[in-house]
Amino acid sequence: MDKKLIFTKIWMGTLWVCLLLTALLFSQDSRGKLLDMTYPYDENTIYWPTAKSFHLEKVSWEIVEGGWWYASNEFSASEHGGTHADAPIHFAQNGRTIDKVPLGEWIGPAVKIDVTKNCEKNRDYLLSVNEIKRWEEQFGRIPDRAWVIMFTGIGTQHYPDKNKVLGTDKKGEAAITELSFPGFSVESIKFLLTDRNITGIAIDTPSIDYGKSKDFQVHRVLFAADKLALENIANLDKLPASGATLYVIPMLIKEGTGSPARVFAIIPESK
Repeated sequence: MDKKLIFTKIWMGTLWVCLLLTALLFSQDSRGKLLDMTYPYDENTIYWPTAKSFHLEKVSWEIVEGGWWYASNEFSASEHGGTHADAPIHFAQNGRTIDKVPLGEWIGPAVKIDVTKNCEKNRDYLLSVNEIKRWEEQFGRIPDRAWVIMFTGIGTQHYPDKNKVLGTDKKGEAAITELSFPGFSVESIKFLLTDRNITGIAIDTPSIDYGKSKDFQVHRVLFAADKLALENIANLDKLPASGATLYVIPMLIKEGTGSPARVFAIIPESK
C-alpha cells in the first residue's frame, strides 16, 4: 500500500479520535460542574485505629544511568481508610466483593441530608427517619437508585485531624473506647431499605456506624441487603441537597472487601 495513503489513513483515524474525545468533553461540561469528593492518600490519611495506614515509598525519583528521568513508588494500606468504598462482603458472609459490583451500580442520584447543626450539639448524633422525611418534604421523594449522603460537617471542618474527626488520636485497641462521631441509625437504614430504593449510603466520617457503636448494626443491616457504602467523602459543603449525580470509581481489587475510591459528583449548572 502507498505510504502516503497509509499516513493519510492514520492521520484521519487520529483526527476522528480527537474529535470524538473533544465531543465527549464538551458533552460532559454541558451536563454540569464537576466536584471532587475525594481526600488524597498520604501520611495524614485517616484509617480505623486498628488498621494499617497508608505508606508510600519512593523507589526511584532520579535521572538514571541511561540519562533519562524515571520515577516509581510502592504503596501499601488497608482497604478501609481515607475516601473509600465498602462492599457487602465487609459485614455479610455471602455478600459481593468489590470486583463483583458492576461499574454502573456505583453511579446514582446524590441525596444530601444536612444534619450539621444536630452534630454540632451532639457528636454522637444518629440520623433519624424523621430527618429523612423532613428532607423529602422540602426536596421530594428520594429518587430510585440514589446515594443517601449524611452530611455531618465533621470531615469538612476537621479532616485530616484524627483527634477531631475520630474523637481520639490514639492507635490500636486503646482507641476504640474513645471513638466519637455521628452516624446513621439502624432505623434510618431499615426505612431506606424497605420504603425506598437506594443504591447505598455515604458519610463524611470514618464509618456509617457512629463512633460509639460496638456491634456495627448499620453495616450488618445494609450489607445483608446487598447495598453499598462510602466513608470519608470530602467537600460535602459544596454539594447541593438534590439534583447532583454521584460517581464512584473504586480500585478493582479481586475479592476486595473495600477499596480506595475516586468519588466525584456532577452538579447541574443551575445548582
